[in-house]
Amino acid sequence: MSGQYIPAGRTSIVRRGKSEYQLQTEYARHPHPRITTTIFASGQVLHKIEKSLDRDIETIEQMHRVEDVIKSQHSEISKIIREKGLPTAPSPPRDGADSKLRSDRIALLDGVERVYVVTADGKIVGPQETTKQFQKLFKHVFRELPEMLKVFAALPGSGNRREEGIYEVEPGRILMASTGVEFYLILIRPECNYESLANQLAAILRGE
Repeated sequence: MSGQYIPAGRTSIVRRGKSEYQLQTEYARHPHPRITTTIFASGQVLHKIEKSLDRDIETIEQMHRVEDVIKSQHSEISKIIREKGLPTAPSPPRDGADSKLRSDRIALLDGVERVYVVTADGKIVGPQETTKQFQKLFKHVFRELPEMLKVFAALPGSGNRREEGIYEVEPGRILMASTGVEFYLILIRPECNYESLANQLAAILRGE
């Protein structure tokens, strides 16, 4: 039963100047699976940042992966408050934090084995070990990453922004996904339901 898998939440105190905030990040099943970070001050709710999940937790492995997402979201929002103050809109943090949360959500999808974030110039984001690991597994793909990004055409008058979409690098094994400004290399398992995975992945890329 999915109800038996409840990931551990996170709580902490964050200080910015003379202000003190309490942060609580937790998973909830109803009315839909989600991770919510609530920001309190003096017992009053000031702000909520919610990240919807694509499905309920059904295995112990999924529970541990959701715990990683909870930890990541909690840490990123804590950092933003310390450095910039309270978020100004009820949405997850942008830029690198948003990219990390999106890749975490992609990693939770059934059929996904691993996710790599790729920069606009075709470089793997993360520690040097991450780049070496991918290069060792997929040397031919690694060499072609800058050219591969060109399957998503550059949009005129938009700086580095490219088309959004999903591209099969190797059918049944490697996908490349684009939000227009962020790119993800996704290793998938051969037995996965590709149509279902593609639909869920497209929703995440749209920010749903």
